[in-house]
This record gives sequence, C-alpha cells and structure tokens, in this order.
Amino acid sequence: MLAQPHRLPATTRLTHAKFYKTLLFSVKYTKNDLTVSRFAFLVRKTVDKRAVARNRIRRVFRSCIEEQLTAIYPGYDMLFFLEKGIIDKKQADLCQIVQQLLRERKLMK
Repeated sequence: MLAQPHRLPATTRLTHAKFYKTLLFSVKYTKNDLTVSRFAFLVRKTVDKRAVARNRIRRVFRSCIEEQLTAIYPGYDMLFFLEKGIIDKKQADLCQIVQQLLRERKLMK
C-alpha cells in the first residue's frame, strides 16, 4: 500500500493536466507544489462487476508504482484510469508498461 503522502486525495482537481492513453490504461498528470508525487487509481465497474477483481487490479498496479517510486520524479499528481484488458496481464508485464510510459513522458529517471 502506498504511504499516505503518496496518495492523491479524492477531492483533488487536476487542472491543466496532460492526458496520455494506452490500450491498458490512461493517465492524467500535472505538476504539484509538493516534494512528493501522489497517485490515484480508478477502475470502473465496466471493467469487472466484481469488487474483488477491481481491487486486485488496483493492488497490482499500486505495487508497480511502489517498486518504481524512488525513480519517479517528485512533484507530480497522477491519476490512472485502468481499462478492461488489464485483467489478463501479469504483474511483470504491467510494471514494464508503466515504466516505459513514465520514461516516455519524462516522469521517471
């Protein structure tokens, strides 16, 4: 589980955010005035009706972010929208895709 400073509060509005979409997920990110980056993960009911499955997807995705947290530049708010095809992917594949996206967007060292 992400430490409290790295969690994006639900009341936060991402104004002037940049948006990037892949087949498995979309990410909306913007600069914040903090010394840490904050993350949130959104899984709609259309991805899977079962809460167990949606929570598993969040946990797997969150663990990918936790593994790469030291390499991610501080000072960003990121909101991930997880899509339907993500259910069938393994954790190692997801982590690699996330890492590649963050490097392309210059959000990671």
